Amino acid sequence: MNENPQFDIVMQEQLRLSDVLTSIEETARQNRAKIAHHHAYTTELEKERLESVNWHEKNSLTEKLIENDKFDPARYLTAFEMTDSPYFGIVGINDSDKKIGAREYLIGKQGFMSHDNRALVVDWRKAPISRFFYDFDPGDEYFETIQGREREGVITRRDTVEIVKRSLRRMECGEDLYELAGDTWVKNAREFHTTTDTKVANQDHRMVDIVSLISPDQFHMITSEATDGCTLITGGAGSGKTVVSLHRLSCLQFNDPERFSPDRCLVLMFNKVLRNYVRQTSSALLGSTRVDTFSAWALSAITALTGKVIKPVVGDTLTSQKKSSQLSGLLARYVTEVQEADPLQDLWRFYGQPYVLDALFVDGTGKETFLAELRRRYSVKSQGVSFADLSVLLRLCQLREKDGPIREALGWYAHIIVDEGQDLSLLELEAILAATDKRNSITLSADSKQKILSWVDAADFDIFRGNLKEVGVSNETLSVSYRCPKEIMALASRISNRESEQVGRHSGALEYHKATDEESALALLRRLVEKLVAEDPHSLTAVICKKKSDEKMLHSALTGINGLHQQGELTFEPGALVTIAHQVKGVEFANVILYDPNSKDFRKSALDRNLLYVCVTRACRRLDIVYWRELAEGLA
Repeated sequence: MNENPQFDIVMQEQLRLSDVLTSIEETARQNRAKIAHHHAYTTELEKERLESVNWHEKNSLTEKLIENDKFDPARYLTAFEMTDSPYFGIVGINDSDKKIGAREYLIGKQGFMSHDNRALVVDWRKAPISRFFYDFDPGDEYFETIQGREREGVITRRDTVEIVKRSLRRMECGEDLYELAGDTWVKNAREFHTTTDTKVANQDHRMVDIVSLISPDQFHMITSEATDGCTLITGGAGSGKTVVSLHRLSCLQFNDPERFSPDRCLVLMFNKVLRNYVRQTSSALLGSTRVDTFSAWALSAITALTGKVIKPVVGDTLTSQKKSSQLSGLLARYVTEVQEADPLQDLWRFYGQPYVLDALFVDGTGKETFLAELRRRYSVKSQGVSFADLSVLLRLCQLREKDGPIREALGWYAHIIVDEGQDLSLLELEAILAATDKRNSITLSADSKQKILSWVDAADFDIFRGNLKEVGVSNETLSVSYRCPKEIMALASRISNRESEQVGRHSGALEYHKATDEESALALLRRLVEKLVAEDPHSLTAVICKKKSDEKMLHSALTGINGLHQQGELTFEPGALVTIAHQVKGVEFANVILYDPNSKDFRKSALDRNLLYVCVTRACRRLDIVYWRELAEGLA
């Protein structure tokens, strides 16, 4: 430890941390002793009852066992699981109430009550207290109602600490930054710390825990007391829509565990990559709450409703038509006019209605061939459902059941998170809403500039948003991007034609690398990947291309580079990976190399500009553009 007065604050925090850890260990020891004592007493009573030959005595002992079970300490002595990092925030107050006066609160991911009934750590989800940390700066006056009492005073301190494996590593105290460099503490050695720095330090590039970094705007959304109806969160790339949604659900589960139990909540992500990304991180945040894609959930929902296990086939020439918003009204009409008991037979009959055929085949081409196939499927009771059929089939089942068994079969979800709502069709969004209980509690995030699926009509989300007025909707906007450096966000704004987005304070790198032909571009790419991996082997670099056919070629060109991930594998270990643009929505990387984003692959369509926007906004530190053909519009 530095023998320097300017590091006294660090020494004081190390002493406090030591005291907290000692209290955690002592509380755990006493709790184990209480549980062991109760278990021993229970065992003794059971032994006495077993050995007793008097039925009066047996009954008496049985009553004692029942009564004793009510006071089992294992039921109420919750284990403190955050011993490696017990708290991340310190907030000091000077309250006008002399009984409270000057005191400091430690804010952590789990509350901790010591063996002598002192609240040493306050759970971040306990908004009345944690609001002091998230909403105020030192010197601010507060006027709050806490546990029914009016409180006022001044914030005297607001510090962020990083504790890793029970050791203090970092402190942010106002304008001062203290960091442990080896065995020595240094002051104000770095300008800004990002979540990417944390990922690199931990050699783990999954979604980072952001509870210590939540902004006041994000905190208000997360802790909102409005739990009925839909909370719609919009914002640009990197503004925190997904993490706010997940932390909001965690807050709901903490404050109302009976209503929002994990088995009654659901998280729906855009694709398997994003699902896996969130799954790997959310266990500590959301426990056993299901995290899945719409298709995977829809399959299980259909099975719950019909008893049929569906194995959908890939590929459907009518995907766009089956995703059309027109089918919503046509399904509602069909269920009032036609009765059909078997769900799949019901689907085939629906598609065969003249008004449905007219919607599917606007110009009539292919209608008769499709109708003949439907008749065949109906006669043989076919189960040949495609992925495009899932939302139609699920919605059809829901409309048949209305408010009856459908809600029981799906568990009457108390809350559903829907991510990337702009890329879901109207039928998919309606099916999700119908799976909630009658309080219709949903957190829905979306960004029109990140819509990338061609078969989903852009108007669908607007229609659904209008329909939400019936169940109640609160609109929230996140306006600051925390992921990307300002240089990269300036480029992103140019691509999306979005007004200049607010960005965090960190700078990064944006470089263009022009080659004369494909061969030299690949050689340049290889040198660049080797350089980035060698400079920081704990970081994660993504090479992103547009076409699936290019992915294999690029991986082959990079074979042999240290840390290169397996082809087709999108994991979040350090190193380098190759992937396609459609796979990266919602995830992020320290470095991104966009390979040959030319005007032929990325055309002037809104979808391709959106896809380009998604690609460049995956970069947390630097973006390199390697190209040999004419650049797509917006990049040049």
